[in-house]
Amino acid sequence: MTIDESTTLFDLTEHFPETIPLLVDAGFARIDDPDVRRRFGSTVTVKKAALAHQRDPGEFLSYLQRAIRGPERARAIRIVGLVPCPIRVPMVRVLEQACTEFTNKTGTPVHYDLQAAYIGTEWMEEGLADSPTADGLPEIFLSAGFRMFFTNARLRKLRAEGAFIDRTGWERQNEFGITNDLADPDGAFSVIGVVPAVFIVNRELLGGREVPQSWADILQPEFENSLALPVGDFDLFDALLLGIHRQFGTEGIDRLARNLFRSMHPSQMVAEKADQPLISVMPYFFTRTITEESPHIAVWPSDGALSAPILLVTRGDRPETQPLIDTIAGESMSKVISRLGLFPSTHPANDDFDGESYPLRWPGWDLLLSEDLERTLTAITTRFESVGASR
Repeated sequence: MTIDESTTLFDLTEHFPETIPLLVDAGFARIDDPDVRRRFGSTVTVKKAALAHQRDPGEFLSYLQRAIRGPERARAIRIVGLVPCPIRVPMVRVLEQACTEFTNKTGTPVHYDLQAAYIGTEWMEEGLADSPTADGLPEIFLSAGFRMFFTNARLRKLRAEGAFIDRTGWERQNEFGITNDLADPDGAFSVIGVVPAVFIVNRELLGGREVPQSWADILQPEFENSLALPVGDFDLFDALLLGIHRQFGTEGIDRLARNLFRSMHPSQMVAEKADQPLISVMPYFFTRTITEESPHIAVWPSDGALSAPILLVTRGDRPETQPLIDTIAGESMSKVISRLGLFPSTHPANDDFDGESYPLRWPGWDLLLSEDLERTLTAITTRFESVGASR
């Protein structure tokens, strides 16, 4: 497709998504919203867009044409991501400074958008350009959990074709005594941290029972109707279901559902005073809410905290983004992850968590890269809901 002054912004961005950040720079701040592009962009031509912002239509057209031909493409880098809520704001601060320094040094603008993981991956997937190649995708992704990069067919295909490369530069990483290595065996994705699930136990409700120390313990019949689970925390709940299913099979999913007291988001677990569960399964971050006077105690599972990954996914065809990747995979960001979020960081120089005191468990790359992952997740989620509803 060739463009001229009569080309609509919708047609322009559909065929050449690399022009989206350029239009944002030109003053169309909401053009990166797919709905806005469809509704607004289909009625506005390149000429009208230029005139609306007091620009010469011919010069504006040439500016866009140069971007499409190639040289201008390096002018914009996009970073998008879903990150755990407790570290979103401090991560943005570190990233904002790095982007400003990068732009000042190179003249290349960087557009970033980090959202809290609880909103789900749909907004990121809807914003992906419809292209069979990595061309048009954001250069850098951050993603919490197992959705999107392990279930989206297009992204799985691009991974298999070598579009993504681990560019952290780490020769090793923290593994936390994990059985299934956190390092991607294909060198495609980078796990820069994990969100571990632990137990917070209300001792006043034990009634003579022993404090549960492991996942096997909390599945016992004595804890029927005793568990609060973070169903609203999608990435961590997926980790729980996949981990329980891998270790205990379908019977483990059934037992987990029978022992469910309430489905609660972690923020609800720590905020509500009445009708408390005996055991709350939640991210380790929320143990900060426990006071000395509280009847609650935190238990790190002796057989390993089931964990969701914090992924860094980078395109292999944009080497100029390396300084930004170095920041995201660097020591300062690792401290944000481990100290502000209480999430174990895999950065080799970070020693805030150790594998002996804080063992981890997660499903493993063999399962995550399986063609059946989405089917497995759907099946065990449906099973959990069905058994829970029939109690």
